[in-house]
Amino acid sequence: MPVVRTTIVAAHRCALLPLLLLLVAGCRNGKDTCPSATVTTDPADIPAGSSQTNVTVTVSNPDPITVLPVVTELTASSGSFADPFARDTTYVCPHDVSGPVEICAHTFYQEDRQENGADQVPSNASGVGASQQYLSKPHARLPDPLECSETECMTVTCPEERNSCPVISTLTVEPTIVPEGGTATVVVVAEDPDDNPQALVTTLSARYGTIADPNADQTTYACDPDVGGVIEICVLASDGDASCDVERCTGVRCPGEPLENTCPIIESFTATPTTIPVGETMSAIVVDAIDPDEFPEPLHTELTSATGVFGDRFASETTFTCGDAGPVELCAKASDGDPACAEEKRCITVQCPSDIPANLCPQLFVINAIPSTIPAGQISTRIETRGQDTDFLPLPLVLTLNTLWGSFDNTENLHCVEGTPGCVTTVVFQDAIYICDRPGEVEVCVDATDGACTKTLCNYLECPDDIPVPP
Repeated sequence: MPVVRTTIVAAHRCALLPLLLLLVAGCRNGKDTCPSATVTTDPADIPAGSSQTNVTVTVSNPDPITVLPVVTELTASSGSFADPFARDTTYVCPHDVSGPVEICAHTFYQEDRQENGADQVPSNASGVGASQQYLSKPHARLPDPLECSETECMTVTCPEERNSCPVISTLTVEPTIVPEGGTATVVVVAEDPDDNPQALVTTLSARYGTIADPNADQTTYACDPDVGGVIEICVLASDGDASCDVERCTGVRCPGEPLENTCPIIESFTATPTTIPVGETMSAIVVDAIDPDEFPEPLHTELTSATGVFGDRFASETTFTCGDAGPVELCAKASDGDPACAEEKRCITVQCPSDIPANLCPQLFVINAIPSTIPAGQISTRIETRGQDTDFLPLPLVLTLNTLWGSFDNTENLHCVEGTPGCVTTVVFQDAIYICDRPGEVEVCVDATDGACTKTLCNYLECPDDIPVPP
Protein backbone atom coordinates (compact mmCIF):
# COMPACT_ATOMS: atom_id res chain seq x y z
CA MET A 1 0.00 0.00 0.00
CA PRO A 2 1.27 3.51 -0.73
CA VAL A 3 2.57 5.44 2.26
CA VAL A 4 1.12 8.95 2.51
CA ARG A 5 2.76 11.68 4.57
CA THR A 6 1.44 15.24 4.81
CA THR A 7 3.49 18.06 6.30
CA ILE A 8 2.38 21.65 6.91
CA VAL A 9 5.56 23.70 6.69
CA ALA A 10 4.53 27.35 6.77
CA ALA A 11 1.21 27.85 8.53
CA HIS A 12 2.78 28.33 11.97
CA ARG A 13 4.59 31.42 10.71
CA CYS A 14 1.38 33.17 9.73
CA ALA A 15 0.72 34.65 13.17
CA LEU A 16 4.13 36.29 13.14
CA LEU A 17 3.77 38.08 9.83
CA PRO A 18 2.10 41.43 9.15
CA LEU A 19 -1.46 41.12 7.89
CA LEU A 20 -0.60 42.49 4.45
CA LEU A 21 2.11 39.89 3.94
CA LEU A 22 -0.26 37.15 5.08
CA LEU A 23 -2.76 38.13 2.44
CA VAL A 24 -0.04 38.00 -0.22
CA ALA A 25 1.29 34.66 0.95
CA GLY A 26 -2.11 32.97 1.09
CA CYS A 27 -1.84 32.23 4.83
CA ARG A 28 -4.81 34.31 5.95
CA ASN A 29 -6.52 31.66 8.02
CA GLY A 30 -3.68 29.28 8.76
CA LYS A 31 -3.51 25.85 7.14
CA ASP A 32 -7.15 25.96 6.03
CA THR A 33 -6.23 28.33 3.20
CA CYS A 34 -3.10 26.50 2.10
CA PRO A 35 -3.34 24.58 -1.19
CA SER A 36 -2.71 20.84 -1.06
CA ALA A 37 -2.29 18.05 -3.58
CA THR A 38 -2.55 14.30 -3.91
CA VAL A 39 -0.08 12.38 -6.04
CA THR A 40 -0.99 9.13 -7.80
CA THR A 41 0.99 6.82 -10.07
CA ASP A 42 -0.09 4.36 -12.73
CA PRO A 43 1.23 1.79 -12.12
CA ALA A 44 2.50 2.05 -8.54
CA ASP A 45 4.42 -1.22 -8.95
CA ILE A 46 6.47 -0.77 -12.12
CA PRO A 47 6.57 -4.09 -14.02
CA ALA A 48 9.77 -5.94 -14.85
CA GLY A 49 11.39 -4.79 -18.07
CA SER A 50 10.15 -1.23 -17.61
CA SER A 51 11.52 1.74 -15.70
CA GLN A 52 8.83 4.41 -15.66
CA THR A 53 5.32 5.20 -14.46
CA ASN A 54 2.78 7.93 -15.11
CA VAL A 55 2.41 10.51 -12.33
CA THR A 56 -0.66 12.70 -11.75
CA VAL A 57 -0.85 15.56 -9.26
CA THR A 58 -4.37 16.67 -8.25
CA VAL A 59 -4.57 20.06 -6.54
CA SER A 60 -7.11 21.12 -3.91
CA ASN A 61 -7.25 24.87 -3.35
CA PRO A 62 -9.52 25.77 -0.39
CA ASP A 63 -9.14 29.48 -1.09
CA PRO A 64 -9.98 29.89 -4.80
CA ILE A 65 -10.42 33.66 -4.49
CA THR A 66 -6.69 34.01 -3.91
CA VAL A 67 -5.28 35.39 -7.14
CA LEU A 68 -1.86 33.86 -6.63
CA PRO A 69 -1.29 30.75 -8.76
CA VAL A 70 -0.83 27.36 -7.12
CA VAL A 71 2.49 25.71 -7.96
CA THR A 72 3.35 22.03 -7.57
CA GLU A 73 6.83 20.51 -7.57
CA LEU A 74 7.62 16.79 -7.63
CA THR A 75 10.69 15.36 -5.94
CA ALA A 76 11.96 11.81 -5.43
CA SER A 77 14.47 10.19 -3.13
CA SER A 78 16.09 8.88 -6.32
CA GLY A 79 15.21 8.80 -10.01
CA SER A 80 13.77 11.72 -11.95
CA PHE A 81 10.67 13.29 -13.49
CA ALA A 82 10.21 14.38 -17.10
CA ASP A 83 8.89 17.71 -15.77
CA PRO A 84 8.87 18.13 -11.97
CA PHE A 85 6.53 21.16 -12.22
CA ALA A 86 3.90 19.46 -14.42
CA ARG A 87 0.77 17.87 -13.00
CA ASP A 88 0.80 15.06 -15.57
CA THR A 89 4.27 13.67 -16.17
CA THR A 90 6.38 10.51 -15.92
CA TYR A 91 8.76 9.21 -13.27
CA VAL A 92 11.79 7.13 -14.27
CA CYS A 93 13.54 4.78 -11.82
CA PRO A 94 17.29 5.14 -11.34
CA HIS A 95 19.15 2.36 -13.13
CA ASP A 96 20.86 1.10 -9.98
CA VAL A 97 17.94 1.15 -7.51
CA SER A 98 15.11 -1.38 -7.07
CA GLY A 99 12.32 -1.62 -4.53
CA PRO A 100 10.33 1.20 -2.87
CA VAL A 101 11.14 4.80 -3.85
CA GLU A 102 9.37 7.74 -2.19
CA ILE A 103 8.05 10.49 -4.45
CA CYS A 104 6.52 13.69 -3.09
CA ALA A 105 4.35 16.55 -4.34
CA HIS A 106 5.05 19.96 -2.80
CA THR A 107 2.28 22.53 -3.16
CA PHE A 108 2.50 26.27 -2.49
CA TYR A 109 1.27 29.67 -3.59
CA GLN A 110 3.60 31.37 -6.03
CA GLU A 111 4.07 35.11 -5.73
CA ASP A 112 3.96 37.18 -8.89
CA ARG A 113 7.17 36.64 -10.86
CA GLN A 114 8.81 38.42 -13.72
CA GLU A 115 9.64 36.44 -16.83
CA ASN A 116 12.30 33.72 -16.52
CA GLY A 117 11.26 32.98 -12.93
CA ALA A 118 12.36 36.29 -11.46
CA ASP A 119 12.09 36.71 -7.70
CA GLN A 120 11.66 40.26 -6.45
CA VAL A 121 14.48 41.20 -4.10
CA PRO A 122 14.02 43.99 -1.54
CA SER A 123 15.86 47.15 -2.61
CA ASN A 124 17.97 47.17 0.55
CA ALA A 125 19.23 43.67 -0.27
CA SER A 126 21.69 45.11 -2.75
CA GLY A 127 22.27 48.49 -1.16
CA VAL A 128 20.95 50.66 -3.99
CA GLY A 129 18.07 50.66 -6.45
CA ALA A 130 15.71 47.86 -7.35
CA SER A 131 17.20 44.44 -7.97
CA GLN A 132 15.92 41.21 -9.39
CA GLN A 133 17.20 37.68 -9.09
CA TYR A 134 16.65 35.10 -11.79
CA LEU A 135 17.00 31.34 -12.03
CA SER A 136 18.00 29.88 -15.38
CA LYS A 137 16.53 26.46 -14.54
CA PRO A 138 13.03 26.11 -13.05
CA HIS A 139 13.94 23.07 -10.95
CA ALA A 140 16.31 25.26 -8.90
CA ARG A 141 13.68 27.57 -7.40
CA LEU A 142 14.73 30.02 -4.66
CA PRO A 143 13.14 29.42 -1.23
CA ASP A 144 10.46 31.94 -0.27
CA PRO A 145 9.89 32.73 3.46
CA LEU A 146 6.25 33.64 2.73
CA GLU A 147 5.31 30.25 1.31
CA CYS A 148 2.29 28.46 2.72
CA SER A 149 2.83 24.92 1.50
CA GLU A 150 2.14 21.27 2.06
CA THR A 151 3.93 18.08 1.07
CA GLU A 152 2.35 14.71 0.33
CA CYS A 153 4.37 11.60 -0.41
CA MET A 154 3.79 8.06 -1.63
CA THR A 155 5.94 5.18 -2.80
CA VAL A 156 6.44 3.45 -6.10
CA THR A 157 8.22 0.14 -6.51
CA CYS A 158 11.05 -0.04 -9.01
CA PRO A 159 11.64 -3.50 -10.53
CA GLU A 160 14.86 -5.47 -10.31
CA GLU A 161 14.84 -6.18 -14.05
CA ARG A 162 15.08 -3.02 -16.15
CA ASN A 163 14.51 -2.25 -19.77
CA SER A 164 17.50 -2.60 -22.06
CA CYS A 165 17.59 0.12 -24.70
CA PRO A 166 17.67 -0.56 -28.46
CA VAL A 167 20.94 -0.40 -30.37
CA ILE A 168 21.34 0.78 -33.99
CA SER A 169 24.31 -1.06 -35.47
CA THR A 170 24.27 0.44 -38.97
CA LEU A 171 22.30 2.72 -41.28
CA THR A 172 23.40 2.49 -44.91
CA VAL A 173 22.19 4.02 -48.17
CA GLU A 174 23.36 2.58 -51.51
CA PRO A 175 24.20 4.17 -53.81
CA THR A 176 25.18 7.30 -51.91
CA ILE A 177 24.75 9.30 -55.16
CA VAL A 178 21.26 8.68 -56.55
CA PRO A 179 21.04 8.79 -60.36
CA GLU A 180 18.47 10.88 -62.19
CA GLY A 181 15.07 9.13 -61.83
CA GLY A 182 16.59 6.32 -59.75
CA THR A 183 16.28 5.16 -56.14
CA ALA A 184 18.61 4.14 -53.34
CA THR A 185 18.33 1.15 -51.02
CA VAL A 186 18.17 1.97 -47.32
CA VAL A 187 19.15 -0.76 -44.82
CA VAL A 188 18.74 -0.53 -41.03
CA VAL A 189 20.37 -2.99 -38.65
CA ALA A 190 19.00 -2.55 -35.11
CA GLU A 191 18.09 -4.75 -32.16
CA ASP A 192 16.43 -4.60 -28.78
CA PRO A 193 18.19 -6.92 -26.31
CA ASP A 194 15.11 -7.67 -24.20
CA ASP A 195 12.15 -6.75 -26.44
CA ASN A 196 10.70 -4.70 -23.56
CA PRO A 197 8.43 -2.91 -22.85
CA GLN A 198 7.21 -3.26 -26.45
CA ALA A 199 8.50 -4.76 -29.67
CA LEU A 200 11.25 -2.78 -31.40
CA VAL A 201 10.08 -0.30 -34.05
CA THR A 202 12.41 1.55 -36.41
CA THR A 203 11.15 4.64 -38.25
CA LEU A 204 12.98 6.17 -41.20
CA SER A 205 12.59 9.81 -42.19
CA ALA A 206 14.12 12.11 -44.79
CA ARG A 207 14.35 15.89 -44.90
CA TYR A 208 13.19 15.75 -48.54
CA GLY A 209 12.11 12.88 -50.81
CA THR A 210 10.10 9.71 -50.20
CA ILE A 211 10.80 6.52 -48.25
CA ALA A 212 8.74 3.58 -49.53
CA ASP A 213 8.23 1.90 -46.12
CA PRO A 214 9.50 3.97 -43.15
CA ASN A 215 9.23 1.03 -40.72
CA ALA A 216 11.00 -1.62 -42.82
CA ASP A 217 14.52 -2.92 -42.19
CA GLN A 218 15.19 -2.58 -45.92
CA THR A 219 13.37 -0.17 -48.22
CA THR A 220 13.95 2.33 -51.02
CA TYR A 221 14.41 6.08 -51.08
CA ALA A 222 13.41 8.36 -53.99
CA CYS A 223 14.70 11.93 -54.26
CA ASP A 224 12.43 14.96 -54.41
CA PRO A 225 12.73 16.12 -58.05
CA ASP A 226 12.75 19.75 -56.91
CA VAL A 227 15.55 19.43 -54.33
CA GLY A 228 19.08 18.34 -55.15
CA GLY A 229 22.26 18.16 -53.14
CA VAL A 230 22.93 16.25 -49.91
CA ILE A 231 19.73 15.06 -48.20
CA GLU A 232 19.60 13.84 -44.59
CA ILE A 233 18.08 10.41 -43.88
CA CYS A 234 17.57 9.35 -40.26
CA VAL A 235 16.30 6.29 -38.39
CA LEU A 236 14.74 6.32 -34.91
CA ALA A 237 14.70 3.05 -32.94
CA SER A 238 12.17 2.79 -30.11
CA ASP A 239 11.00 0.04 -27.77
CA GLY A 240 8.15 2.08 -26.26
CA ASP A 241 10.34 3.66 -23.57
CA ALA A 242 10.93 7.26 -24.71
CA SER A 243 14.03 7.58 -22.54
CA CYS A 244 15.59 4.76 -24.61
CA ASP A 245 14.92 6.19 -28.07
CA VAL A 246 18.07 6.23 -30.20
CA GLU A 247 18.61 7.94 -33.57
CA ARG A 248 21.22 7.78 -36.30
CA CYS A 249 21.49 9.79 -39.54
CA THR A 250 23.40 9.76 -42.81
CA GLY A 251 23.38 11.67 -46.08
CA VAL A 252 22.61 10.86 -49.71
CA ARG A 253 23.28 13.09 -52.74
CA CYS A 254 20.33 13.73 -55.06
CA PRO A 255 20.60 15.06 -58.64
CA GLY A 256 19.74 18.68 -59.40
CA GLU A 257 20.44 21.96 -57.73
CA PRO A 258 20.36 22.13 -53.91
CA LEU A 259 18.38 24.72 -52.01
CA GLU A 260 20.21 27.96 -51.21
CA ASN A 261 21.66 26.32 -48.12
CA THR A 262 22.05 22.69 -47.08
CA CYS A 263 21.52 22.21 -43.35
CA PRO A 264 24.11 20.39 -41.20
CA ILE A 265 23.71 16.68 -40.53
CA ILE A 266 24.39 15.12 -37.11
CA GLU A 267 25.38 11.63 -38.20
CA SER A 268 25.84 10.31 -34.67
CA PHE A 269 25.76 11.52 -31.08
CA THR A 270 27.12 9.11 -28.47
CA ALA A 271 27.88 8.89 -24.77
CA THR A 272 30.23 6.21 -23.40
CA PRO A 273 28.95 4.82 -21.13
CA THR A 274 25.27 5.70 -21.32
CA THR A 275 24.76 3.99 -17.95
CA ILE A 276 27.34 5.41 -15.57
CA PRO A 277 28.24 2.93 -12.79
CA VAL A 278 28.03 3.65 -9.08
CA GLY A 279 31.09 5.52 -7.83
CA GLU A 280 31.65 7.32 -11.13
CA THR A 281 30.18 10.53 -12.54
CA MET A 282 31.57 11.00 -16.06
CA SER A 283 30.79 9.92 -19.62
CA ALA A 284 32.72 10.57 -22.86
CA ILE A 285 30.68 12.52 -25.43
CA VAL A 286 31.25 12.47 -29.21
CA VAL A 287 29.27 14.50 -31.77
CA ASP A 288 29.83 13.53 -35.42
CA ALA A 289 28.36 16.31 -37.58
CA ILE A 290 28.95 17.56 -41.13
CA ASP A 291 27.86 20.56 -43.16
CA PRO A 292 27.78 19.48 -46.85
CA ASP A 293 28.10 22.99 -48.30
CA GLU A 294 29.87 24.83 -45.43
CA PHE A 295 27.51 27.75 -46.01
CA PRO A 296 26.69 30.41 -44.83
CA GLU A 297 29.01 30.06 -41.81
CA PRO A 298 31.41 27.38 -40.54
CA LEU A 299 29.71 24.47 -38.77
CA HIS A 300 29.61 24.56 -34.98
CA THR A 301 27.95 22.32 -32.40
CA GLU A 302 26.57 23.02 -28.95
CA LEU A 303 25.73 20.57 -26.15
CA THR A 304 22.99 21.11 -23.56
CA SER A 305 21.54 19.23 -20.59
CA ALA A 306 19.00 19.92 -17.84
CA THR A 307 21.51 18.99 -15.12
CA GLY A 308 25.23 18.26 -15.00
CA VAL A 309 28.00 19.96 -16.93
CA PHE A 310 30.11 19.45 -20.08
CA GLY A 311 33.87 19.86 -20.16
CA ASP A 312 33.45 22.00 -23.30
CA ARG A 313 29.89 22.23 -24.58
CA PHE A 314 31.06 23.54 -27.97
CA ALA A 315 33.54 20.71 -28.62
CA SER A 316 32.82 17.68 -30.83
CA GLU A 317 34.59 15.45 -28.28
CA THR A 318 34.28 16.23 -24.60
CA THR A 319 33.05 14.86 -21.26
CA PHE A 320 29.77 15.06 -19.38
CA THR A 321 29.73 15.06 -15.57
CA CYS A 322 26.49 14.16 -13.80
CA GLY A 323 24.86 16.81 -11.61
CA ASP A 324 21.96 14.74 -10.23
CA ALA A 325 21.06 11.08 -9.89
CA GLY A 326 18.84 9.42 -12.46
CA PRO A 327 18.33 9.77 -16.22
CA VAL A 328 19.27 13.05 -17.89
CA GLU A 329 18.70 14.03 -21.50
CA LEU A 330 21.74 15.34 -23.38
CA CYS A 331 21.20 17.18 -26.66
CA ALA A 332 23.56 18.18 -29.46
CA LYS A 333 22.65 21.06 -31.77
CA ALA A 334 24.45 21.72 -35.06
CA SER A 335 24.30 25.12 -36.73
CA ASP A 336 25.73 26.73 -39.86
CA GLY A 337 24.29 30.17 -39.15
CA ASP A 338 21.08 29.63 -41.12
CA PRO A 339 17.99 30.15 -38.89
CA ALA A 340 16.08 27.64 -41.04
CA CYS A 341 18.48 24.93 -39.79
CA ALA A 342 18.06 25.79 -36.10
CA GLU A 343 16.13 22.61 -35.31
CA GLU A 344 18.96 20.28 -36.33
CA LYS A 345 19.30 18.52 -32.97
CA ARG A 346 19.89 15.02 -31.59
CA CYS A 347 19.25 13.87 -28.03
CA ILE A 348 20.28 10.84 -25.98
CA THR A 349 19.63 9.80 -22.38
CA VAL A 350 22.43 9.10 -19.91
CA GLN A 351 21.71 7.25 -16.66
CA CYS A 352 23.51 8.85 -13.72
CA PRO A 353 24.08 6.68 -10.61
CA SER A 354 21.99 7.15 -7.46
CA ASP A 355 25.00 7.89 -5.24
CA ILE A 356 25.44 11.36 -6.79
CA PRO A 357 24.33 14.01 -4.28
CA ALA A 358 21.76 16.52 -5.53
CA ASN A 359 23.47 19.72 -6.61
CA LEU A 360 22.89 22.77 -4.42
CA CYS A 361 22.55 25.87 -6.57
CA PRO A 362 24.77 28.82 -5.67
CA GLN A 363 23.51 31.80 -3.70
CA LEU A 364 23.92 35.31 -5.09
CA PHE A 365 23.78 37.89 -2.32
CA VAL A 366 24.54 41.34 -3.64
CA ILE A 367 25.63 43.65 -6.42
CA ASN A 368 26.48 47.10 -5.05
CA ALA A 369 27.50 50.26 -6.89
CA ILE A 370 29.47 52.56 -4.56
CA PRO A 371 28.42 55.25 -5.27
CA SER A 372 25.34 54.39 -7.34
CA THR A 373 25.18 57.97 -8.69
CA ILE A 374 28.57 58.88 -10.12
CA PRO A 375 29.37 62.55 -9.45
CA ALA A 376 30.22 65.01 -12.22
CA GLY A 377 33.85 64.95 -13.25
CA GLN A 378 34.21 61.20 -12.63
CA ILE A 379 33.66 58.27 -15.00
CA SER A 380 33.78 55.19 -12.76
CA THR A 381 32.37 53.55 -9.64
CA ARG A 382 33.17 50.53 -7.53
CA ILE A 383 31.09 47.37 -8.08
CA GLU A 384 30.87 44.80 -5.28
CA THR A 385 29.44 41.33 -5.86
CA ARG A 386 29.09 38.45 -3.41
CA GLY A 387 28.07 34.82 -3.99
CA GLN A 388 28.39 31.45 -2.27
CA ASP A 389 28.28 27.78 -3.26
CA THR A 390 28.26 25.42 -0.31
CA ASP A 391 28.79 22.11 -2.12
CA PHE A 392 31.48 23.07 -4.72
CA LEU A 393 29.52 20.99 -7.29
CA PRO A 394 29.66 20.30 -10.13
CA LEU A 395 32.22 23.09 -10.82
CA PRO A 396 33.69 25.91 -8.74
CA LEU A 397 31.47 29.00 -8.46
CA VAL A 398 32.22 31.77 -10.97
CA LEU A 399 30.87 35.36 -10.91
CA THR A 400 30.70 37.25 -14.23
CA LEU A 401 29.75 40.92 -14.64
CA ASN A 402 27.94 42.20 -17.73
CA THR A 403 26.21 45.36 -18.94
CA LEU A 404 24.64 46.78 -22.09
CA TRP A 405 27.19 49.57 -22.34
CA GLY A 406 30.29 50.73 -20.54
CA SER A 407 33.03 48.38 -19.36
CA PHE A 408 34.46 46.66 -16.28
CA ASP A 409 37.95 46.46 -14.85
CA ASN A 410 39.42 44.27 -12.05
CA THR A 411 36.74 41.57 -12.39
CA GLU A 412 38.84 38.82 -10.79
CA ASN A 413 36.95 36.28 -8.64
CA LEU A 414 38.37 36.51 -5.13
CA HIS A 415 38.31 34.36 -1.97
CA CYS A 416 39.09 35.30 1.60
CA VAL A 417 42.25 33.93 3.20
CA GLU A 418 41.44 30.81 5.20
CA GLY A 419 41.99 31.40 8.91
CA THR A 420 41.12 35.08 8.72
CA PRO A 421 38.40 35.97 11.30
CA GLY A 422 34.99 35.82 9.66
CA CYS A 423 36.32 34.09 6.53
CA VAL A 424 33.85 31.78 4.76
CA THR A 425 35.85 29.85 2.18
CA THR A 426 32.79 29.01 0.07
CA VAL A 427 32.14 32.71 -0.63
CA VAL A 428 33.33 34.25 -3.90
CA PHE A 429 33.43 38.02 -4.37
CA GLN A 430 34.51 40.76 -6.76
CA ASP A 431 35.69 44.33 -6.14
CA ALA A 432 35.46 45.55 -9.70
CA ILE A 433 35.33 48.96 -11.37
CA TYR A 434 32.59 50.03 -13.79
CA ILE A 435 33.63 52.65 -16.36
CA CYS A 436 30.96 54.81 -18.03
CA ASP A 437 31.07 55.51 -21.76
CA ARG A 438 27.90 57.66 -21.96
CA PRO A 439 25.64 59.62 -19.57
CA GLY A 440 22.43 58.38 -17.99
CA GLU A 441 21.10 55.29 -16.22
CA VAL A 442 22.63 51.88 -16.92
CA GLU A 443 21.84 48.39 -15.65
CA VAL A 444 24.73 46.25 -14.48
CA CYS A 445 24.30 42.53 -13.75
CA VAL A 446 26.29 39.67 -12.29
CA ASP A 447 25.87 35.99 -13.20
CA ALA A 448 26.72 33.28 -10.66
CA THR A 449 27.13 29.75 -11.99
CA ASP A 450 28.37 26.44 -10.65
CA GLY A 451 28.16 24.78 -14.06
CA ALA A 452 24.62 23.48 -13.48
CA CYS A 453 22.65 26.45 -12.11
CA THR A 454 22.96 30.10 -13.08
CA LYS A 455 21.55 33.05 -11.12
CA THR A 456 21.59 36.71 -12.11
CA LEU A 457 21.36 39.79 -9.93
CA CYS A 458 21.00 43.26 -11.49
CA ASN A 459 21.16 46.85 -10.29
CA TYR A 460 21.10 50.34 -11.71
CA LEU A 461 23.61 53.16 -11.51
CA GLU A 462 23.70 56.69 -12.93
CA CYS A 463 26.53 58.03 -15.06
CA PRO A 464 27.07 61.84 -14.96
CA ASP A 465 25.83 64.17 -17.70
CA ASP A 466 29.35 65.38 -18.53
CA ILE A 467 30.40 61.96 -19.94
CA PRO A 468 31.04 62.46 -23.70
CA VAL A 469 28.44 60.77 -25.90
CA PRO A 470 30.09 58.23 -28.25
CA PRO A 471 29.81 58.98 -31.99
